[in-house]
Amino acid sequence: MTSTCAFPALRRGSVISVFVVMGFVLSATSRVPGEEGPSALEWLMRRDAQVITVTDRTDEGRLIREPSRAHPMYYEALVLGLTDYGRSVGNLQAPPKREMVKLIVKLLADQGYYPATPTHRPEILLAFSWGTMKGKSGMALAFMGGEKLDVMWELEPLSINTAPRALTRHLRSQTAEFVVESMDSDLYVISIQAYNEQEAIAGRTKLLWHTKVSCPSQGLEFTSTLKQMAREAAPFIGKETLKPQWSVAPVREGRVDLGELRTLETINPDKLPITDVDDGPDAIGARR
Repeated sequence: MTSTCAFPALRRGSVISVFVVMGFVLSATSRVPGEEGPSALEWLMRRDAQVITVTDRTDEGRLIREPSRAHPMYYEALVLGLTDYGRSVGNLQAPPKREMVKLIVKLLADQGYYPATPTHRPEILLAFSWGTMKGKSGMALAFMGGEKLDVMWELEPLSINTAPRALTRHLRSQTAEFVVESMDSDLYVISIQAYNEQEAIAGRTKLLWHTKVSCPSQGLEFTSTLKQMAREAAPFIGKETLKPQWSVAPVREGRVDLGELRTLETINPDKLPITDVDDGPDAIGARR
């Protein structure tokens, strides 16, 4: 459904004044057997990033083409930056905004999403943010794909309606179990949302897809974990997932991928079609 109130009209060549509230577009589906993550014991013993990635597409989003590097899709971007969903997680140093944006731009390009140019007008508007989620079990469960795993009932008190499902908990997948166990944890999160560009210019929001990335934060440094989360999620950006994708990866704290570093050095966010909602001293993008 098209909303007429969330976006003011967007004028090309001027600053886009917008605020996007994270939404959830979820559809339930059956679980795919044979795709499991590590056991609960392995998870407790390790400090690798346990990354859950979910992409949901709306009905309109399912109609748009899949981009590739051979046939890219061009975008303009809205940077929402650091966002706390729920209570903030204390004692965290905010990741450098410029570093996060450069990495996201690079990973998007790997999947066929390119910044718009004067000769390639934007087809979609991408809004991305990163931050934390704390004290919001229902939001966390939905963000991690709880509906696709058919576990949203875990938010309800035990009753005659939920008791039969509680008796079959041992039959559900390890991914489902991990997601339920993690819903009360402090999470690091990344959100990338795609909107219909023409509707946005007209001041309306029409969501096409939403990629949601999360990771329990315990014992993990904020910035390096967010970057690894983005890398793990990259193959699923914009691609609808039948169920949450659970991956495990060591965090590259203190280690550098030289190929990635060389690519990132060529990216200058201040020359890209980016609008930063923050007009502070660290604002980035050609439309600051």
